[in-house]
Amino acid sequence: MDRTINERINYVHERLRKNFDKLTRIAIAIYDQHTDKIKTFVHSTDGKPPLSLYEAKLSETPSLQHIVETRQARVLDNLCDQLLNHSEHSRKVLEAGYESSYTEPLYFNEHFIGFLFCNSKEIGYFDEAIRAELSAYAQILAGIIAVEFISIQTFNGALITARTFGRYRDEETANHLHRMSSYSRVIAKLLAADFGLSDEKVEFIYLFSELHDIGKIAVPDSILLKPGKLTIEEFEVMKTHTVKGRDMINLMINEFSLDGLYHIEMLKNIINYHHERFDGKGYPEGLKGDEIPLEARIVTVADVLDALTSKRPYKDAWSFEDAFTYLENNAGHQFDPQCVMAVLNNKSEFFTIHNKYID
Repeated sequence: MDRTINERINYVHERLRKNFDKLTRIAIAIYDQHTDKIKTFVHSTDGKPPLSLYEAKLSETPSLQHIVETRQARVLDNLCDQLLNHSEHSRKVLEAGYESSYTEPLYFNEHFIGFLFCNSKEIGYFDEAIRAELSAYAQILAGIIAVEFISIQTFNGALITARTFGRYRDEETANHLHRMSSYSRVIAKLLAADFGLSDEKVEFIYLFSELHDIGKIAVPDSILLKPGKLTIEEFEVMKTHTVKGRDMINLMINEFSLDGLYHIEMLKNIINYHHERFDGKGYPEGLKGDEIPLEARIVTVADVLDALTSKRPYKDAWSFEDAFTYLENNAGHQFDPQCVMAVLNNKSEFFTIHNKYID
């Protein structure tokens, strides 16, 4: 199996350390254009990383904005003297004992995709020789990341095309997908410590969650758009969207030669299992508890929360408090209790996302 992006970063770090033994950290943060956020993604660090599951708005970080605008790498030879702001990022980097840094913007086909951050615990470490080496590797790393993300964009593009030509219409507006994918990311971040989720895995849960209902393309409009309650027979047809979605993804993988995408099993799990129930009474396989992949359990809660609090042709939007009560009452039955508690203990984050993407 191909290595994860994080494993590739570790490999690059090992190669660089052969010539530059004081290079103690390299890390990549990616840029999300939809939210204007820079997010920690992958790293290779001696000891504990100073930052994980961290994000900040690019527009509120002038020093990084300047790097993007000029497309020039930044070298700080003495962090204690040169880091003048007191952002969380700066504070944690200093607390970790780093003395110097190298930061380079990552571009692919003229599109800004993130930053390469390098640190050393030695003052003035990033001389001309190491800067030249790091700049070359930065372009390689930008390509690696872009290929992974372009593959995901290919899936999204194929989905949009299928929706257009298949006259696919249902309640899944663009804002619904933005909300539930953002909800999924928040839940994944909150569970990361308990389940050992890396920044990389959290990000792919966020990216893949929007494709959870791709199989609905194959459901007839008479069932998909029915304003009233489905008959038993109609509901059986509706339930097939999970396995049909999985089959469509397998077809797309073959047709677009995307079998090298490392987290493809995560995508399949989200599509196939987001209607499983924690008590084993869901579909398509009747999985129970931890048998259901974590990413599917996360997306289930995120999807239902947004469905409940959104207006549909057949119902009014529930209040958030009523939706939270529903999640709490069904924890351990329909939902993973830990996913539910992550929501209930952090309600304000979900309000904020909902208000950002109002239909």
